[in-house]
Amino acid sequence: MKTAASNIKHTASKRFQNVKLAKQKGMGASIVLFTIALIVLVGAALAYASRGNPAAMNTQSARVYSGVMLKQSADYRDGYSRYIFDGGNPSTMTFNTALNTPTDLFNPASQFAIYQAPPSQATTLPADNVWKYNGTVTLDGVGTAAGTESITYVSGLTLAVCAQANNQMFGTTAIPTSAVADPAAANAAFGATTPPTSGRANGCVQLGTGAGIKYLFYSTLGEG
Repeated sequence: MKTAASNIKHTASKRFQNVKLAKQKGMGASIVLFTIALIVLVGAALAYASRGNPAAMNTQSARVYSGVMLKQSADYRDGYSRYIFDGGNPSTMTFNTALNTPTDLFNPASQFAIYQAPPSQATTLPADNVWKYNGTVTLDGVGTAAGTESITYVSGLTLAVCAQANNQMFGTTAIPTSAVADPAAANAAFGATTPPTSGRANGCVQLGTGAGIKYLFYSTLGEG
């Protein structure tokens, strides 16, 4: 027969599990709301501080947008780590909000990560305003020579946002050129190949030349 003490212990344990579950469900919403609040509040502050100085406003805005993307890519990297820690296989992981499968990073049941679109002002075309994924990239100077890396990336950034992304990470607005213009290709040898910009696990690079130039921000999720 159950004692009063065991009943109390069972009730307390059940309440703790309910609270833990509620916290997990609220994690995704909190991340999205935090990102939105960051864009709105910082953007408003910069608009006030840069009144009458369009050039300064452009630089400060680009810094805000690139900062949001750095935060988003860090969230994806954390989600990827949770996926691997939970027994996931990087070779079969997908990056698609429409799949809702156990192997997808954004599976709502597992909640490894919540998809967040890049700031619309960060890209030159609406079609580029999306995070993409390639799990079989040979990133120059990163990981082992025989391995491949998993990266998430946004192509079609504005020049200003690309420069400020590098400025926040490396203290320079210089944009290196990648040897490969299509990071979506399997086993693409991607990334800057000239020191000191080679070996960067994250960064913004120039793809193509002339009228075909595009600026691409990438972040390594896993190294091979």
